Amino acid sequence: MIKKILKAVIITVIWLAIWEIIHLIVGKDILIPSPISVFMKIIELAGAGKFWAGIGASMLRILIGYFAGLLAGLLLGIVTAISKVLDAFFSPIAKIIRATPVASFIILLFVFIVNNHIPAVTAFLMVLPVTWANVYEGIKSTDRKLLDMAKVFEVPRGRIIKGIYVPTIMPFFMSSAKMGMGLAWKAGIAAEVLTNPKFGIGSSLYNAKIYLETTDLFAWTAVIIIISVILEKILVRLIGKIYN
Repeated sequence: MIKKILKAVIITVIWLAIWEIIHLIVGKDILIPSPISVFMKIIELAGAGKFWAGIGASMLRILIGYFAGLLAGLLLGIVTAISKVLDAFFSPIAKIIRATPVASFIILLFVFIVNNHIPAVTAFLMVLPVTWANVYEGIKSTDRKLLDMAKVFEVPRGRIIKGIYVPTIMPFFMSSAKMGMGLAWKAGIAAEVLTNPKFGIGSSLYNAKIYLETTDLFAWTAVIIIISVILEKILVRLIGKIYN
């Protein structure tokens, strides 16, 4: 564990040094601010209530979409794996969602829903097909021999689901939960940049760009990355505990 942490620290220090060297070569903070100035800006931002209000608002919107996408993807993955008719009926939807660029979704959503809801819906649309495909593959990869054996011994359906299907599907679901968190977070923030709600990380990014506040832009980007990593670890651990 200590060796792993030490390795991560060394790699981080190396990349920060590279960043500082690039900053010195460029010599203009408006293009590449220094790591120290970005760190100090994060501390400065963290002292304002608007900073935490923006983070809270973004997390609420995106997590609503994320969990809705997980649930819908889980249900669709199950029903389409069980029924060939439903699979044929719903599969074009999954292909359309996967093929459509995030920006196109956001622009289309402007026509149909309130701006403040667009980040949540965008996050939902990013998580849905990933979870759907993973759960579907998990069910289809279930060991047929185990199912046949359970059938021969007349094992109750509930025990088959709990003892065979769930352990098989869970790694696939966990993978989609982890991948979906990153997708939902990035897409949700991008939606906020375009919709510019009163409170939100995306709005702060947009304002930093408009006023050419490069240090703020780098600081908010660092905050986005940090929160994404933390949320991913917390949510995956939470799902794992619920399963166990």
